[in-house]
Parts: sequence; structure tokens; C-alpha cells
Amino acid sequence: MNATLVLVHGRKQEWKDPVELRRTWQAGLAAGLVKAGLPPVDGPVLFPYFGNVLRRITDTLAQSNAAIDLETLPSDPDRPGPLHPWLGSDIGVMERKMLEDMAVGAGWVPGNADDDLERLSDVLSWSVARHALDWLGRTTPFDQAFIAAHLRDVAVYLTRARAEVLSHVREQLPSDGPVVLVSHSLGTVVARDLLGDPGLRARTVLWVTAGSPLGIDAVRKNLGHPTYADNPGVEWLSAYDVNDIVALGHPLRRKWGPPLKDVEVENGEAPHSIERYLGHPEVAGPIGAALAAKGPA
Repeated sequence: MNATLVLVHGRKQEWKDPVELRRTWQAGLAAGLVKAGLPPVDGPVLFPYFGNVLRRITDTLAQSNAAIDLETLPSDPDRPGPLHPWLGSDIGVMERKMLEDMAVGAGWVPGNADDDLERLSDVLSWSVARHALDWLGRTTPFDQAFIAAHLRDVAVYLTRARAEVLSHVREQLPSDGPVVLVSHSLGTVVARDLLGDPGLRARTVLWVTAGSPLGIDAVRKNLGHPTYADNPGVEWLSAYDVNDIVALGHPLRRKWGPPLKDVEVENGEAPHSIERYLGHPEVAGPIGAALAAKGPA
């Protein structure tokens, strides 16, 4: 039987129409399939939507931590405070760890005159984290608001929202038959968690990650299960744009090992766009081939 295409979205999809979102993904994929000389998708397409679930959890956390923990704030009033102090110190620690990895991955060198840092571990302070955030905002195509929001959503998922989001997504997955799993941004972290299920892993004929933060050490180390930081063993294609700040840890093969193929693409002025990623024939082609092939039952 032909495989079911499962599309796992990323952050900032709350209050959107999942049907329209799925159409957007499919439009990008259709363009890529044309360039690859392959026919359009002819089979079931699922779009397990969790945007509202993640946003509700984030809002609830913000309300419960409305009284900011003063221990998370710098004692010097002239020093910058946490990125999202209303979400609690545990989420803040995760944000700082990810920010460190992202900044270093983008070429930030702690200790130089511009940043006035003495050692890498100093980034765990909020003041230095703000310096790193400012540096990323000045040297990448993304502004500070985008970077901070991405850190927030990934940190909330890893620390507080994983169980509920995964339960919600699993309810929308096919119960049998082969699967082609295509994921974007935060959705690649969700997909790696999903592949912890031996049944789904055995049925997955191809896993595609696009604009993934799985190369960020802090993300990989906090997946929450000892084996989830390992390659799941399925055919894996990881697409990245060097200007996509979320994908700064690429290429992934050097950290995750085989089977994994890294594909570098250029998404122009929208380096994190899923439509741009899927519009490349070197990304869409393997998806189309996997969907047409007879996979495991």
C-alpha cells in the first residue's frame, strides 16, 4: 500500500485554520515535485495540528508565574533581565542553553572585545544571554523577537508541554500502513519524540526535517528520553538553509550519524519558510518517491 503523508508543523501556528495550513504545505511540495519531474501527491495527507494546545499551555504557564520569581532577575537594575521571566526559571534556563548553542553556531566568539566575555559558561547569565541575542539579531536575517519567541516555544515544549502535545498529535496519526513523515522547525522535535514509538518507527519509510533545531546541543540533550538523542534508524533527510537561524546546528549527520542525508538549500529572503523548503526538488523528490514506493505494511 502507498504511504500516508504526515505533515508536522512548527511554532506560531495558533488560532490558524489547519486545513489552510495543510494547503500551504501541499502547494510548496507540489511546486517541488514539478521541478523534480514527479507527479503530484496521490494519497492521504494528514496534518496533525497542535498549535492551539501549545499556545494554551504557554498562556497558562505565564498566568501561573505572573508573580515573577525575583531570583531569576539580575540584581543590577542596569543589566538586562530574562527573555521571558513570566514563564519561570526552568524554562529560562533552557532558553539560555539554546541561545548559547545558536550564537556559537552562528560564529559568535565569547571573550572578544565586542562582547566582553571571558568564558563560554558566562552565557548562562541573563546579561550575557542578552548580548548573544543582540548579536544574533544583528548578524542573522532574524530579529530578536523571532529568536526569543522560538526559544520560548521550544523551551516550553521540552520542559512542560511534551506529554500533552504528543498525546494530541498521536490521536491524529494513522493507525496502520506506511508513513512518510515531514516535519518543520519545532515540529521536527515533536517528530523525533513520535519516532520513539517502535510501531511508528517501523512504519516510517522516510523522515524529512526542514529548518530543524535538532542540531542545537541543548535541544538534543533535553529530549527527555535517553534514546531519543540517538538516530531513530529510519531513512532521514534533513534540509537546511545556512541563513536559517533555527537550523544553525547543521549539518546533522556529524552529530546524529547515519542513516541521514543533509541537503543544503537556499530559501532566499525567507530562509525558515516551509514552502520554500518543500519547493526544492532535492527535498520534494525523495518525498514523492517514498510516497509512490510500496512501503512496509
